[in-house]
Amino acid sequence: MREVTVSWDRDALANTDLGLLDDVVQRLSFIGNLLITPEGIRQIILPVYREGKSLEDLETIPYLTVEQEVNEREGGALVVWNSHALVCLASTTENIYIMLEYEDGTLTLTFRGLAKAISSFVKLSKVVLPPAEIRVRDILEEGNSLTDVLTQRQHECYGLAIEHGYYNEPKSITIQALADVLGIARSTYQEHLQTAEIEVLKWAGQQI
Repeated sequence: MREVTVSWDRDALANTDLGLLDDVVQRLSFIGNLLITPEGIRQIILPVYREGKSLEDLETIPYLTVEQEVNEREGGALVVWNSHALVCLASTTENIYIMLEYEDGTLTLTFRGLAKAISSFVKLSKVVLPPAEIRVRDILEEGNSLTDVLTQRQHECYGLAIEHGYYNEPKSITIQALADVLGIARSTYQEHLQTAEIEVLKWAGQQI
Protein backbone atom coordinates (compact mmCIF):
# COMPACT_ATOMS: atom_id res chain seq x y z
CA MET A 1 0.00 0.00 0.00
CA ARG A 2 1.27 3.46 -0.90
CA GLU A 3 1.50 6.36 1.53
CA VAL A 4 1.98 9.94 0.38
CA THR A 5 2.42 12.96 2.64
CA VAL A 6 1.67 16.36 1.16
CA SER A 7 2.37 19.49 3.18
CA TRP A 8 1.98 23.24 2.89
CA ASP A 9 4.05 25.51 5.14
CA ARG A 10 3.12 28.96 6.42
CA ASP A 11 4.59 30.72 3.37
CA ALA A 12 2.65 28.49 0.98
CA LEU A 13 -0.61 29.15 2.86
CA ALA A 14 -0.07 32.85 3.56
CA ASN A 15 -2.06 34.19 0.59
CA THR A 16 -4.78 31.52 0.65
CA ASP A 17 -7.96 31.10 2.68
CA LEU A 18 -6.18 28.36 4.68
CA GLY A 19 -3.89 31.07 6.01
CA LEU A 20 -6.83 32.23 8.14
CA LEU A 21 -6.24 29.24 10.40
CA ASP A 22 -2.85 30.56 11.45
CA ASP A 23 -4.42 33.64 13.02
CA VAL A 24 -6.75 31.59 15.21
CA VAL A 25 -5.20 28.22 16.11
CA GLN A 26 -1.77 26.92 16.95
CA ARG A 27 -2.85 23.36 16.29
CA LEU A 28 -5.93 21.73 14.78
CA SER A 29 -6.36 17.97 15.08
CA PHE A 30 -8.90 16.22 12.86
CA ILE A 31 -10.21 13.42 15.05
CA GLY A 32 -12.70 11.77 12.71
CA ASN A 33 -15.22 12.12 9.89
CA LEU A 34 -18.93 11.77 10.66
CA LEU A 35 -20.34 12.40 7.18
CA ILE A 36 -18.59 12.63 3.81
CA THR A 37 -20.31 14.29 0.84
CA PRO A 38 -19.14 16.05 -2.36
CA GLU A 39 -20.18 19.36 -0.75
CA GLY A 40 -18.07 18.91 2.38
CA ILE A 41 -17.31 16.76 5.41
CA ARG A 42 -18.77 16.78 8.91
CA GLN A 43 -15.75 16.33 11.18
CA ILE A 44 -14.74 16.20 14.82
CA ILE A 45 -11.85 18.57 15.39
CA LEU A 46 -9.79 19.50 18.42
CA PRO A 47 -8.42 23.07 18.29
CA VAL A 48 -5.63 24.57 20.36
CA TYR A 49 -6.23 28.30 20.16
CA ARG A 50 -3.62 31.01 19.96
CA GLU A 51 -3.46 33.35 22.94
CA GLY A 52 -6.47 35.62 22.98
CA LYS A 53 -8.38 33.55 20.41
CA SER A 54 -11.47 31.41 20.98
CA LEU A 55 -14.35 29.54 19.40
CA GLU A 56 -15.87 32.84 18.26
CA ASP A 57 -12.78 33.53 16.14
CA LEU A 58 -12.87 30.03 14.64
CA GLU A 59 -16.47 30.63 13.58
CA THR A 60 -15.36 33.56 11.40
CA ILE A 61 -13.46 31.21 9.05
CA PRO A 62 -15.82 30.93 6.05
CA TYR A 63 -15.32 27.23 5.20
CA LEU A 64 -15.73 26.00 8.81
CA THR A 65 -19.21 25.94 10.35
CA VAL A 66 -19.27 24.95 14.01
CA GLU A 67 -22.32 22.75 14.55
CA GLN A 68 -21.81 21.47 18.06
CA GLU A 69 -19.49 21.65 21.04
CA VAL A 70 -18.65 18.21 22.39
CA ASN A 71 -18.86 17.88 26.19
CA GLU A 72 -15.99 19.20 28.31
CA ARG A 73 -14.66 15.71 29.01
CA GLU A 74 -13.58 15.58 25.36
CA GLY A 75 -11.18 18.48 25.90
CA GLY A 76 -12.86 21.14 23.76
CA ALA A 77 -13.61 19.03 20.69
CA LEU A 78 -16.05 20.42 18.13
CA VAL A 79 -18.29 19.04 15.42
CA VAL A 80 -17.82 21.19 12.30
CA TRP A 81 -18.92 21.24 8.69
CA ASN A 82 -15.80 21.68 6.52
CA SER A 83 -16.50 22.87 2.98
CA HIS A 84 -13.00 23.85 1.89
CA ALA A 85 -12.24 23.06 -1.76
CA LEU A 86 -9.36 20.75 -0.82
CA VAL A 87 -11.62 18.79 1.54
CA CYS A 88 -14.36 18.52 -1.10
CA LEU A 89 -11.79 17.20 -3.57
CA ALA A 90 -10.69 14.55 -1.07
CA SER A 91 -14.29 13.53 -0.38
CA THR A 92 -14.87 12.68 -4.04
CA THR A 93 -11.71 10.58 -4.49
CA GLU A 94 -12.21 6.84 -4.06
CA ASN A 95 -9.80 4.15 -2.79
CA ILE A 96 -7.79 6.42 -0.49
CA TYR A 97 -7.85 7.19 3.22
CA ILE A 98 -6.83 10.73 4.19
CA MET A 99 -5.47 11.99 7.53
CA LEU A 100 -5.20 15.73 8.16
CA GLU A 101 -3.17 17.71 10.66
CA TYR A 102 -2.56 21.42 11.08
CA GLU A 103 0.16 22.68 13.41
CA ASP A 104 1.98 25.99 13.75
CA GLY A 105 1.21 27.20 10.24
CA THR A 106 1.76 23.91 8.43
CA LEU A 107 -1.02 21.79 6.92
CA THR A 108 -0.19 18.12 6.38
CA LEU A 109 -2.31 15.60 4.47
CA THR A 110 -1.30 11.94 4.59
CA PHE A 111 -2.89 9.57 2.07
CA ARG A 112 -2.98 5.79 2.16
CA GLY A 113 -4.50 3.59 -0.50
CA LEU A 114 -4.15 2.53 -4.11
CA ALA A 115 -1.26 4.16 -5.93
CA LYS A 116 -3.37 5.21 -8.93
CA ALA A 117 -6.00 6.89 -6.74
CA ILE A 118 -3.38 8.74 -4.69
CA SER A 119 -1.58 9.91 -7.82
CA SER A 120 -4.83 11.26 -9.22
CA PHE A 121 -5.63 13.17 -6.03
CA VAL A 122 -2.14 14.69 -5.75
CA LYS A 123 -2.31 15.92 -9.35
CA LEU A 124 -5.71 17.52 -8.76
CA SER A 125 -4.64 19.03 -5.43
CA LYS A 126 -1.76 20.80 -7.18
CA VAL A 127 -4.36 22.69 -9.20
CA VAL A 128 -6.26 23.76 -6.07
CA LEU A 129 -3.18 24.51 -3.95
CA PRO A 130 0.39 23.64 -5.04
CA PRO A 131 2.09 21.83 -2.09
CA ALA A 132 5.41 22.88 -0.60
CA GLU A 133 6.57 19.28 -0.09
CA ILE A 134 5.58 15.76 -1.20
CA ARG A 135 6.94 12.54 0.37
CA VAL A 136 6.18 9.02 -0.86
CA ARG A 137 6.77 5.65 0.79
CA ASP A 138 5.54 2.08 0.45
CA ILE A 139 4.35 1.12 3.93
CA LEU A 140 4.10 -2.57 3.09
CA GLU A 141 7.78 -2.76 2.17
CA GLU A 142 8.81 -0.82 5.28
CA GLY A 143 6.60 -2.82 7.61
CA ASN A 144 3.70 -1.48 9.56
CA SER A 145 4.72 -1.19 13.18
CA LEU A 146 2.92 0.99 15.69
CA THR A 147 5.88 3.37 15.83
CA ASP A 148 5.32 4.13 12.14
CA VAL A 149 1.85 5.59 12.75
CA LEU A 150 2.47 7.64 15.91
CA THR A 151 4.45 10.84 16.19
CA GLN A 152 7.14 10.95 18.87
CA ARG A 153 4.92 13.03 21.14
CA GLN A 154 1.88 10.79 20.62
CA HIS A 155 3.99 7.73 21.40
CA GLU A 156 5.32 9.41 24.55
CA CYS A 157 1.84 10.37 25.80
CA TYR A 158 0.31 7.00 24.98
CA GLY A 159 3.18 5.05 26.54
CA LEU A 160 3.05 7.16 29.69
CA ALA A 161 -0.69 6.52 30.05
CA ILE A 162 -0.14 2.76 29.81
CA GLU A 163 2.83 2.84 32.18
CA HIS A 164 0.90 4.66 34.91
CA GLY A 165 -2.31 2.64 34.64
CA TYR A 166 -4.56 5.16 32.94
CA TYR A 167 -6.37 2.33 31.15
CA ASN A 168 -6.88 0.29 34.30
CA GLU A 169 -10.36 -0.07 35.77
CA PRO A 170 -10.58 2.02 37.86
CA LYS A 171 -7.98 4.43 36.47
CA SER A 172 -4.78 4.67 38.48
CA ILE A 173 -3.99 8.22 37.34
CA THR A 174 -5.75 11.26 35.92
CA ILE A 175 -5.14 13.17 32.69
CA GLN A 176 -4.01 16.16 34.75
CA ALA A 177 -1.41 14.07 36.61
CA LEU A 178 -0.05 12.64 33.36
CA ALA A 179 0.20 16.13 31.89
CA ASP A 180 2.08 17.26 35.01
CA VAL A 181 4.61 14.44 34.52
CA LEU A 182 5.47 15.83 31.08
CA GLY A 183 5.17 19.45 32.20
CA ILE A 184 2.55 20.35 29.59
CA ALA A 185 -1.02 21.66 29.72
CA ARG A 186 -3.81 19.19 30.41
CA SER A 187 -5.56 20.12 27.14
CA THR A 188 -2.36 19.59 25.14
CA TYR A 189 -1.72 16.19 26.71
CA GLN A 190 -5.33 15.10 26.19
CA GLU A 191 -5.19 16.18 22.55
CA HIS A 192 -2.05 14.11 21.88
CA LEU A 193 -3.45 11.11 23.76
CA GLN A 194 -6.80 11.17 21.94
CA THR A 195 -5.08 11.38 18.57
CA ALA A 196 -2.75 8.53 19.54
CA GLU A 197 -5.69 6.36 20.65
CA ILE A 198 -7.41 6.86 17.30
CA GLU A 199 -4.23 5.99 15.38
CA VAL A 200 -3.72 2.88 17.51
CA LEU A 201 -7.27 1.71 16.77
CA LYS A 202 -6.76 2.27 13.03
CA TRP A 203 -3.44 0.42 13.13
CA ALA A 204 -4.97 -2.49 15.06
CA GLY A 205 -7.76 -2.75 12.51
CA GLN A 206 -5.23 -3.07 9.70
CA GLN A 207 -3.57 -6.02 11.46
CA ILE A 208 -6.76 -8.14 11.55
